[in-house]
Amino acid sequence: MEVHDKRDVLDVRNAIVANSSFDDVNMSNTQFHNVNLSAARIQRTNLTNAKVEDANLANTFFTNVNMSNVKIENAEVAGMMINGISLGDLIQAYETAKTAGGN
Repeated sequence: MEVHDKRDVLDVRNAIVANSSFDDVNMSNTQFHNVNLSAARIQRTNLTNAKVEDANLANTFFTNVNMSNVKIENAEVAGMMINGISLGDLIQAYETAKTAGGN
């Protein structure tokens, strides 16, 4: 199925569209619910002001991303690395420094 140069609302349910490709597509204000994006490759994508909830990002790799002002809450972060440094180690160092500083 090809959808080219269309400006319609697309409602996709109970479908298999594995191995599909989206290029130069405006999907702003689109909702994804109960979607399997495992092994997806997301490049040059604007997710500004996006909200990701109840998602499994295990073993996901982010590179060359702007994560300014990103907030992570209620997340399982075991084994998470930032620039090669364990997030657990960073949090532990922060707590140690905070305690040592008397704050």
